[in-house]
Amino acid sequence: MTDLILSSAQNRAAEIRTRMKRFKLIFIQCGAAFDILREPLLGALGGTVLNAADFAGTSSPVELPTGPVILDGIEAFAHDGKAGGVTLGALRAKVNKLRDIDAEICLVSRMPKISFAPVAGSSLLDDASWHCLPLLEPHERPEELRHIPASSLPSVGLGRQSDLNLLLRTALEELGVNVLTDLDFAVFEANHGASFITEVEPGVAEAMRGACLAYIVDGALRFNSPGPFWQFKNAVADVIATIVGPQADLPAVSEGLWQIERTIRRLLREAAIRDAGAQWRKNLFNETIAQLVLERARNDVNVTAWNVSELRDPIEWLTLGELLQVVESAKFKGLSWDGALWRRFRQDVMPIRNRVSHLRLLKKRDRATVRMWVNRITTTLS
Repeated sequence: MTDLILSSAQNRAAEIRTRMKRFKLIFIQCGAAFDILREPLLGALGGTVLNAADFAGTSSPVELPTGPVILDGIEAFAHDGKAGGVTLGALRAKVNKLRDIDAEICLVSRMPKISFAPVAGSSLLDDASWHCLPLLEPHERPEELRHIPASSLPSVGLGRQSDLNLLLRTALEELGVNVLTDLDFAVFEANHGASFITEVEPGVAEAMRGACLAYIVDGALRFNSPGPFWQFKNAVADVIATIVGPQADLPAVSEGLWQIERTIRRLLREAAIRDAGAQWRKNLFNETIAQLVLERARNDVNVTAWNVSELRDPIEWLTLGELLQVVESAKFKGLSWDGALWRRFRQDVMPIRNRVSHLRLLKKRDRATVRMWVNRITTTLS
């Protein structure tokens, strides 16, 4: 271990100890950019380093430690609030016992706060004061590397990490899917370019700073990348493409969309029956939609059907766009909603349904948006 590494670790440890004395419970994001400093940094805190999941799972009574308690591996709880058979709620309970006896606690995570699922116990992260580990100052780097912009990242400036693309992708992976979907919007959909960092929400900005991909200069947030912007943009795309597991919000979003769409179909069916009685199937659609519905049904299960009247429920064979077209037609007049509500519904819900249908990543607000429309439809649409 070089003197520069040890000195940089000790300087950052001193800042963390000061924060712990002031706030008692703090959170630091220590990921790929800080790998070279991680071990000496935690050691220089002068406390007891424990694995967070192991600590949460132990049944031994909590006693006042001789120094700070450093709980490492907090990121294990990020996906669904569970790690090693214990929950984030259990960790919060143990941490609160430490707080009751005035212990100083540092939560160490490779992932940012924003990437943790909102579960029982996540208030532990809200209670913790966030502390950002700073980039390397020029005097903290070897002289021969000071002219390289990427050397402000400890893993480059002190660890001599030569594969900058690998470092960038690892750092992005650690940010988690919530941050990546925001970056996807800012960099690709909104196409803000390198100035995107000023457009992201505070939680994402905090995550980027914690990963050494952003920093504050004269009160302004600036983007910091190991390489050119196109490399960062490509890395975002590559990392998003590697995500193959379902997001934690997917079950709730899918269930909500199912409830929304099935409710609209049921209400349309009831309105059609009131309007046409036993002839409701025959009188439901115009000729174009009727032909499309019949073709889909015959290609799937009703191969012998010759007209929509023979289908159990022709409405089930409509796409969502066609369903809304029929609902808003002159015959059904939007059911009990006016055009403004249906336009807002289209704007809010159809993009989410498309994301689910085409297996694209959900956005952070999708779950809340779907929940809002479930409530609106079940309470106001008739």
